[in-house]
Amino acid sequence: MFAPANQTHFSLRIENLRHDFQVLAFRGREAISQPFRFDLELVSERSDLDLDALLHQPAFLILSPSGQGVHGQLTSIAQGDSGKRLTGYRATLEPRLAYLGLCSDQRIFQRLSVPEIIGRVLEGHGILADAYRFQLGPTPYPAREYCTQYDETDLAFLSRLCEEEGIHYHHEFSAQGHVLVFGDDQTSFPRLQRPVAYVQDAGLVADQPVVKRFGVRFDTRASRVTRRDYDFEQPALQMQAAHGPQPGAQQPDLEDYDYPGRFTHRERGKHLSHRALERHRADYLQARGESDEPALLSGHFLTLSAHPRGEWNDLWLLTEVLHEGRQPQVLEESIDSDVAQGQGDFRQGYRNHFVATPWSAHFRPPLEHPRPRVLGCQTAVVTGPAGETIHCDQYGRVKV
Repeated sequence: MFAPANQTHFSLRIENLRHDFQVLAFRGREAISQPFRFDLELVSERSDLDLDALLHQPAFLILSPSGQGVHGQLTSIAQGDSGKRLTGYRATLEPRLAYLGLCSDQRIFQRLSVPEIIGRVLEGHGILADAYRFQLGPTPYPAREYCTQYDETDLAFLSRLCEEEGIHYHHEFSAQGHVLVFGDDQTSFPRLQRPVAYVQDAGLVADQPVVKRFGVRFDTRASRVTRRDYDFEQPALQMQAAHGPQPGAQQPDLEDYDYPGRFTHRERGKHLSHRALERHRADYLQARGESDEPALLSGHFLTLSAHPRGEWNDLWLLTEVLHEGRQPQVLEESIDSDVAQGQGDFRQGYRNHFVATPWSAHFRPPLEHPRPRVLGCQTAVVTGPAGETIHCDQYGRVKV
């Protein structure tokens, strides 16, 4: 059963700091392979809090009486108007990963695989082995002979490598911290503890959190992927890999062709073309819904039940969740706040909007971070053994 209307449901814990913040409202967005962000509206009886000391502090936003919530860092804090007793504050909660978006670099990584490069980038920002993990399948990730980060943020660089390899990430939360989880198949996504029933929204409050709206759409996507490349050391070898629909499939033959495919071994080409096809097909079937279940988090499987269309009562991967909560009962006086007035028909409680895909559709992050382009000429220093003016390999190339 839900708690009484005059009882607060949401609260904020800040590690190592005593405070009397009460959560007035919040809006948050989280999605697979993207850093989450929650904007909080708070009130306090104190008007003299040290804002600078609050910045970067770990915090846990509790969303339900059972203690479920979102953990992150306070990346922004601001003080607003003061009333006779209460002062308004605004804060932003984000993961440590978000800090990577504020740092840019130009550097190279040699003879390292993508997971190894990701680990080095994260640990360079103090995100150590206990704060991230890889749950990768048996597919090997070969070492890249030479990988360049050029005029892009560390977050964009990390995201680009994940997108090229078909690796996704999500966060898992506890009151003590948040863990960044990288995966390349569906087994890395946990399942929510219990099924959530579908109950059509009739304007009434159910005894338990439910899915109030749920709809599905199909979209046209590429049905075939072909990758081709050329290896100058083996010019007679045909370097081509393709994946397409099953024979007899009743759909248009829509091909995604790319050259060069950035591979020198056929098995690697097959892997890349297969991942590309999975990326195209990841959201050809997509569901959108609304609920008042605060346990819904992106990167988790939702078990839907009680829907009149039986085949929809299945596992759905939550790829994006928009959270919103309001509890105006924490106000005992009038201060300048949109929450006190309410917006539209939502004045109190919790709700979310979510996007989901079937469990059988492998999630692959879309290609949203293209490789940077080098504009104009660049100067460099030729490297080689000591004592030699210019050191060339067997093909007359120099390393810079």
